Amino acid sequence: MRNVFGIAFLLLFGCATTWAKPCELKMLPEAIQTSLATDYAGWRPVTPNMLESSDRQTWIDNYSRECPGIIKGRFTDTGEGYVINLLNVKGGKTRQQVVYFQEHENEYTQRAILKPQATSIVLVLRLFAPGKYRDLISGQSLTIATDTIGLSQIDAGTVVYYWDGAAFRRIVTSE
Repeated sequence: MRNVFGIAFLLLFGCATTWAKPCELKMLPEAIQTSLATDYAGWRPVTPNMLESSDRQTWIDNYSRECPGIIKGRFTDTGEGYVINLLNVKGGKTRQQVVYFQEHENEYTQRAILKPQATSIVLVLRLFAPGKYRDLISGQSLTIATDTIGLSQIDAGTVVYYWDGAAFRRIVTSE
């Protein structure tokens, strides 16, 4: 009987450990890890610790099983990929960029979602499901068949990036 409890404890502890560390780079494919180390030297995926204290607490309270810097999903019609939200702090200046990695013939191609830009507030990534989205600016509704990339300032607006069959497009879904 003790063995059953021991196994249950290990399973629960193992799951909790996995959930507690959703931003670990070792969870990414080796080719992406290599690309991050070489092509994006000095850039780091956003973690909860990089957020302002109130944003960090909001993230921990609501999204602790997610990483604000790494999401995996089916963002295009050709398969799964990874989106990495990168931050670079140098000389007192903070820059942010978002890059999409998609597997193609055992390698990963890269595509910029958000080009490097200066920022004063760190944006977070969220994975959103396929579905109907309404652009607040144009009022137009779109039905999107793939997963979408939510990039937002905590407790503020969200921009959703989606694949239109040829390129990533963006719509503002909340203010």
